[in-house]
Amino acid sequence: MCIVLFLVSFLVATAEGGRDAGLVTRVKETTVPYYASPSELNAYWQSVFPNRPIPSSLLDHLSAPSGNKMKDMEKEHYWSVYSDRLTEGDAKIFHNWAHRIASEKLLYPETVFTAGSKINLYIDRAVALHSPYLHRDIADSIPMSTKNFTDIIAMFAPVSPSMARDMWSTLSSCEHPREVAGEQKACTTSLESMKGFSALALGTGDLRAFSTSLDVPEEGISSPSQRYEVAAVRAITPRVATNTVTCHSMSFPVALFYCHAVNPTRIYEVTLKREGGDSIPESRTPAMVQALAVCHVNTSGFDPTLRYWVKLGLKPGEASVCHFLTRGDVLWAPASAT
Repeated sequence: MCIVLFLVSFLVATAEGGRDAGLVTRVKETTVPYYASPSELNAYWQSVFPNRPIPSSLLDHLSAPSGNKMKDMEKEHYWSVYSDRLTEGDAKIFHNWAHRIASEKLLYPETVFTAGSKINLYIDRAVALHSPYLHRDIADSIPMSTKNFTDIIAMFAPVSPSMARDMWSTLSSCEHPREVAGEQKACTTSLESMKGFSALALGTGDLRAFSTSLDVPEEGISSPSQRYEVAAVRAITPRVATNTVTCHSMSFPVALFYCHAVNPTRIYEVTLKREGGDSIPESRTPAMVQALAVCHVNTSGFDPTLRYWVKLGLKPGEASVCHFLTRGDVLWAPASAT
């Protein structure tokens, strides 16, 4: 099975400093680092988006921990539970079930994004926020498929059972059919391929990238007993819906994003204040949060069995579907629309 570039062998390199240690490739006596360095990534960004800031969710991957620290920071995602034990036929059932469970809390109608509205705030945890980026040529050489799972595991050995489950889950998610009619999707393994897919999906290379505020903790927010009041709402894109791409960081040893476009959308920056503020002792939720929210406007192709619709007493197509971005998500929009 060919899992690397022609005649390329993967070797384990050790180097003091941790983050730059890792796999390297040897091609015709030339050694190329496996990971892309922060300076290389910054140079690429400035070459395609001069004078535009790098979103914090991308910067997190530039300061990636390594070794045991990286493994300790890995979190289980709702897609990863026993997913490696599922048959191919059962995988889609599990995938849809996971979405259905998540949607009960994570989805909101657009009407709540009005100053004075009060909600129980749920923002999913950021997954693999510190996984390092690959060089694009290395990333493109890895066949991201469950059919090559054994080879991929070998490339990142040693791999714990928990990490193996997460890796299978991520690859399986990348292979699933589109969840929504008209959805465009791709799993990207380099900054260049993420930008490339976004440009293709949006029909322009003149893009702006956004991430949610650092107010949102990596572990997300779950406030079943504490309510938040919407203090302010700012439209990032015009009130007229526009096309965007959202890329979700997935659980994998290296940076891998699940990018998809379910358009049209409206994007908001929402400032929320927890009821009780700082007066609540030992609260695990932040007193003030500024987070990005994506609203999918055309929902006619959404799953009609989602409890979201039952809760609203509506059917797909009768209301928008909104969700907050995690700390690890990246949102892309045409520069002309922001």
